[in-house]
Order: sequence, then structure tokens, then C-alpha cells
Amino acid sequence: MNAEPGGTSEIVGIVVAFVILLITFGSLIAAGMPIISAIIGLGSSVGIIALLTYIFDIPNFTLTLAVMIGLAVGIDYSLFILFRFKELKKKGVDTVEAIATAVGTAGSAVIFAGLTVMIAVCGLSLVGIDFLAVMGFASAISVLFAVLAALTLLPALISIFHKSIKIKDKPSKSKDPKDHPWAKFIVGKPVIAVIVSLIILILAAIPVSGMRLGIPDDSLKPTDSSEYKAYKLISDNFGEGYNGQIVMLVNTKDGGSKSTIERDLNNMRSDLEDIDNVDTVSKAQLTDNNNYALFTIIPEKGPNSQSTENLVYDLRDYHSQAQEKYDYDTEISGQSVINIDMSEKLNNAIPVFAGVIVVLAFFLLMIVFRSILVPLKAVLGFILSLMATLGFTTLVIQHGFMGSLFGIENTGPLLAFLPVITIGLLFGLAIDYELFLMTRVHEEYSKTGDNDHSIRVGIKESGPVIVAAALIMFSVFIAFVFQDDSAIKSMGIALGFGVLFDAFVVRMTLIPALTKLFGKASWYLPKWLGAVLPNVDVEGKALEEDNHHDTYSEKGHVNDKNNEYARQDKDNYVYQNDKRNHNRNYNDEDYNRSVHLDNHHRQHHYDNQRDDIDYESLYTQNGDHTHYDERNYNDRHYQDNYDRNNDYRHSNHVQHNDNHDYHDSNFDKTTNLYKELTDSNIDQDVLFKALMLYARENNKGVYDRYNRSSQHRHDDELRD
Repeated sequence: MNAEPGGTSEIVGIVVAFVILLITFGSLIAAGMPIISAIIGLGSSVGIIALLTYIFDIPNFTLTLAVMIGLAVGIDYSLFILFRFKELKKKGVDTVEAIATAVGTAGSAVIFAGLTVMIAVCGLSLVGIDFLAVMGFASAISVLFAVLAALTLLPALISIFHKSIKIKDKPSKSKDPKDHPWAKFIVGKPVIAVIVSLIILILAAIPVSGMRLGIPDDSLKPTDSSEYKAYKLISDNFGEGYNGQIVMLVNTKDGGSKSTIERDLNNMRSDLEDIDNVDTVSKAQLTDNNNYALFTIIPEKGPNSQSTENLVYDLRDYHSQAQEKYDYDTEISGQSVINIDMSEKLNNAIPVFAGVIVVLAFFLLMIVFRSILVPLKAVLGFILSLMATLGFTTLVIQHGFMGSLFGIENTGPLLAFLPVITIGLLFGLAIDYELFLMTRVHEEYSKTGDNDHSIRVGIKESGPVIVAAALIMFSVFIAFVFQDDSAIKSMGIALGFGVLFDAFVVRMTLIPALTKLFGKASWYLPKWLGAVLPNVDVEGKALEEDNHHDTYSEKGHVNDKNNEYARQDKDNYVYQNDKRNHNRNYNDEDYNRSVHLDNHHRQHHYDNQRDDIDYESLYTQNGDHTHYDERNYNDRHYQDNYDRNNDYRHSNHVQHNDNHDYHDSNFDKTTNLYKELTDSNIDQDVLFKALMLYARENNKGVYDRYNRSSQHRHDDELRD
């Protein structure tokens, strides 16, 4: 495990990640921002780790793992914030406010995800192996600087290069989530989705039953390496067991005379040669004071073979036999024994470590989603994806499946600490993807109460960024597979395919399908439990709502001008209405002339409106739009006066009913427009677009003037 970071693996991962980001954002500058942020954060963390080498002994593999993790999460965390910024800009939010809101919302989720990963990798210290604890702490430093870079450096880059990020000037009509192919499959056929997901995960997890853990030896090196050649020469000329010799120390202090001790040692040698899987046993070497003796035991197979592992256990069992027959204490050692002991200790730690992670994940998600079934599905999905990951890695590393594709020439046991590292990292990534998908589903469900619609919206809106993030993670991890070190190969395969299993099979398929099947029960939480659980706003929705409220408050000085214009316009129509009421006895010709002149006056009034009026504020401010409705009402009332001039049998009660019928029909029209809008524009500012549609139908002057103002602003931005 002497691989050095900084090779082609990192470059390949960065290039592939850049291509994915380029497809996602459609801009070279936007695609480069997460890369730059991740690289600078990674450089800072590597510098800190390098300084710590003057104080602690840090294996080279630790630095490689820190680079692998820091680069992957650094790009992903920056991607989430940049994606959120782009979504806010699509809604017309100011650049500075969009940056602040993106950091406050998506940045909060990044902090939460980063903390979960750091806690998980630091939990490696609980295993009780020093170098594993150092690896965990170094990885936590890498994740910490990735989070800091995403929260500080990335917003600065966005503020500088925001004009290079492609943002559509007008929100285009979003595709109906009902027509989204994957959402349509999940919601339409959830049982099939669940069955297919379980089949994939279970089939991939089957080999985990035969998983063996160990420390890679020279037999797993590339065939053209000097280590492998030496291993091969020893195996061919002396025997494979000579590469993993086992030493037995015998305490002979109370053995009597030298001749008695030598006789007993010869008998012990015969006993050892009779044990299974033993090739040869050397003659005992006795110390000068006759207190200790050494046996060198040559196994039949190599140090990582199952037979050698069985031999180690048999030699330990021989300790009791040596005490009974010769009254000697025995101990065994050697690199093979150390590797086996370490693997056994790590293997025993997996259930405990995984159990702590699962319980932690359940409570965290229960606090975030305030539900029981949502976190339960999430942790069960994590267990399935973990088992599938370890099973698939066992199939590749231990059995050679698709070995030529991954450059694996020799097979052997899995890296002893691979499972615990995989558990810690996949836990953080799984929580990340779960939050990004299910928070959007939960948000939509809280608005509509429609479970199916919420699932479609979640898949449609959060799906693309989850896919992009997972592909980036996969590309970074899988690039390390093509290094020569077998330990790094196994790590790259486990983490790369672990991301694929969790993101695509579990989060994008199994979880939403189960949410569909459970229906409203997915969001059930007992009242007593809801009162106990704290309220945690992971994605900063309260901040976003406050900003939305403040935005309208800050427009007060603009609305004052609009209100003044509205009052003038209203007074003008009140005057026109009084004028019409005073001349009720107009004949048809007089009436037509009056309408023509009045319309001409209104058109002239529109043409002389001030250009600095904010029509969006005018329409969205409570009460400011009433003069437009009153204009329609007065026109209707004018027609009613003319009708009464021709038919005096109409009473004031009839006039009231006519006006009431008009408002009913107007309400129906507006309701239908809003319904049409929500069916096709669920991810935009529905209120504003609904009001503009209403203006298009009923107040063409307002609609046309706002569009002209938007076009002028767009032309000014292009000139800038």
C-alpha cells in the first residue's frame, strides 16, 4: 500500500467529472467552478495532512484515500450549491440574493451531509486499530475542507463569473411531471420497480456470504512488478508457503536439563508436522540459556490462502496440547499471523460499526423528515446497497469476475478494512441523496397532499442533480481502479459501485416506489413523538421563505409609485363612471360616441404611462390590482346603464345579479387558467405567472408593457 497520490487517476476522474458538469450546466465556466473549488479545498487538506506527518506516522494509503474522498465530495457539494443558484436565477431572483439563498439552503444540506461523513469516518477509531483511526481522521480533514471550499470559495467564484452561467431569461414551460418517463414508471408500476430493485440488490449481495478479509501480499501485485516476480520465484523453487512463514516461540524455562528440552522439542516438531496444511517444520533453535526455542513453520499455501488461515487457528489450538504434554507455553507470529488477526478484528467490528451507523441514520432522518417510514426505508435501503456493494466487490476481487476489465490479474481476499471504510463513506453519501430527493417530495406533499404528484415532482426536479452527482462520484472513484496497487483497486471498485447501487437502484427506484406503495402512511408520525423531536431545517426552507417575504417588503418604495398611479387611474374611472351615470338617457348614437371617446381616452392614458412602473409589484401587492378589476366592472356597468335606458323594467336587483354573474364567470376563467398553469409549470413562480396570464386575458396593456420592459432589461444585460 505504497501508492502515491497525484497520478493519472485523479486527472481521469477530474476530466470525466468536468464533462458531466459541462452537460449539466451547459457552460465551460460553470462546469469549471466545482472543479476549481474541489481542487483548492483538496490542496488545503493535503497540505494539512502533510504537515501532520511530522508529528504522526501516516501511511501513504491514507493520503490516497483522503485525495479520493476529498475530490469526490468536493465536486459534489459544490454541484449542489451551484445547481440551487441556477434554479433561483431561473425564477428571476437577484444575483446576490440567489447566492446567499443557495448557500443558506443547499449549503445547509452540504454541512449536514459533510458532518455525517466526518462522523462516520472518525468512527473508524472505535475499531481499535491505530492506523485505521489515522485514516479516518485524515479523511475527515479532507471532507472538512471540501465543505469549507463549497461554502466560501464557490460563492465567490459565482459572484465573479455569474454572467457566464447560462440562465434562461424567461422561465420556459416545464414539462408535466406526469410525462417524465422514469417518474411515470415508478408511480405507474411501483410493484415492478420494487421487485426489479430487490432482484438486482439481492443477486449482487449473494457473494458476500463467502467474503474473506485480508491484507494484500505480493501475489496480488501486477505481474510485471518486481515484487510479484520475486514472489513467483520463491513459490516455484521453494514452495508458496515460504512467502508466508510462521514462527512459533516456545517457553522452555521450566523444562529441566538441556537434553530433556531438546527431546521435548523434537517431539513437538513431529506433532507440528502432523497438523494439516503444514509443509515443513524447521529444527528448533534453542537459546544459550535454554529459556526459549523457535520453530519456523512453512505452510503449504501462500499467506492469503484459506488453508494458511486454518493453519493459524490449528497452531493456536496446539497451545493447550503443548501445555498438557510438555508443560510449555507457545505463541505464534509472522506477517501472515498479523494479517489474519487484524482481519479477524475488523471482521468482528463490522456488525457493531454498521449497527451504530444504521441507528444514527435512522434517528437523523426521523428528525429531518418527521416520519417513521421514511427513515426506516432509507436505512433498509442503505443496508441493501451496502450488502450489494460488498457482494459485487467480493465477486470481482476474490473470484475474478470482470477482472480483465478492471485490470485485476490475480485474485485474493478483500482488503481487511475495506468494509468499515465503505460503510462510513456510503452512509454519508446515502444520507446526502436521500435528503436531496425526499425533501423535495416532502415539500411538494406538504403543499398538495398528493403523494403521487409529489413523487413525480421529486424525481423530475431532484433526479437530474442526483444522477449528475452520482456519476461524478463514480467517475472519481472508478478512476483509482486503474492504479497498480490492489488495495486501491478494491477501494475504487467498492466506493464506485456502491454509489451506483445506492443512487440509482435504491434512492431513484426503490425508495420512491415504496413511498408510492405506502401512500400517506409514509409521512405519519405519532403526535407524542412529534412533540419530542426537535425541528431541524436541513435545507434552510425557513430562510428561503423569509427572503421571499422580505423581497416584497423591500419593494415598498416602488409600490408607493405604483399605488399613486393606481389611485390616479382609479379616480379617472370613477369620474368616467359618474359621467356615464349622469347621461343615462343617451340614445344609441350618443352611447357609441361616448364609448369610442372613452376608449380613446383610455388608450391615450396607457400610451402615456410612466416606464418605471413595476407591473409585477403592482399586480402582486395586495389590493393594488383592484383598479384593473374595477375597470372591467365599470365597462360592464356602462353596458348595464345602456341596457336600462332601452328597457326600464330592469331593476337594481337585476343589475346586481348581472354583476355577480360576471364575477362568477371571471372567477371561473381565472380558476381554469390557474389550474392549467399548475399542471404545466410546477417548478416556477406559479403566483406571478398566474397573474400575468390573467393580465394577458383581461388587461392586455399591462401584459404587453411588462413584456416590453423585460425585453429592454434583457437587451441591457446583453450590452453589459
